[in-house]
Parts: sequence; C-alpha cells; structure tokens
Amino acid sequence: MGNVLQIRVMARTYDEAEVEKNWPYLVKTAWEEPQPGGRLRGVVELVEDLKDRLELGMIPKEKAEAMAESIRKAYDLKLRMEKALGDWKASEANTISYDLEDELNEAEKIASKRKFR
Repeated sequence: MGNVLQIRVMARTYDEAEVEKNWPYLVKTAWEEPQPGGRLRGVVELVEDLKDRLELGMIPKEKAEAMAESIRKAYDLKLRMEKALGDWKASEANTISYDLEDELNEAEKIASKRKFR
C-alpha cells in the first residue's frame, strides 16, 4: 500500500439487475419508494436497507415479524463478510457470500407469501 494509494478488498454486485431478478419481493420490500439516482442497488445495499426498514418500523408489522430473523441473519452475514474482507480473508468472505445469498433466498420465500404481497 502506498502513501496515497490504498489497496482494498471489497464485495460489489456485478449486475444490479440480478438482485431484482433473484429477490423481487425483497427488492419491493426494501425499495418501494423511488431511490435517488446514482445510488447502488446491489446485494449489500439490499441487506442494509432491509435492516434499516425493519428497525425503523417501515415494514408492515405481520411481515416484519415473519421476516425479522432472516433479515437480521442476512445483516450479520454481511457484517461478517465485510470483516473478512477487511482482514484480507477473501476466501472466507467468498464462503460467507454464499451463505448470505442463501439467507436472502429464505427471506425471499417469506416475502413472496401471498399474504405479504
């Protein structure tokens, strides 16, 4: 690492359209209002915004109760992935990324239930 140039290991969604394709009901839950232009809409942002909406009471009560555990697990996995990246443990972060996507799949199943649409 240079004096001015920093080297970072990070995770970023390569194709944001894949987020909506894979988790359409989570996207609707997280981003039902229009988003500011230029803001990223990747996996990490989806998890962060779901957690924020849950904590702020912006998800309808019954849906929030059903999804809370899964959203919190996803957020914890996001934090663990970021920590692994910060510790230059890319292989560990990669493994966690699969766990994170699996947890988002579980949350999507809950969000897609007819009573929550």
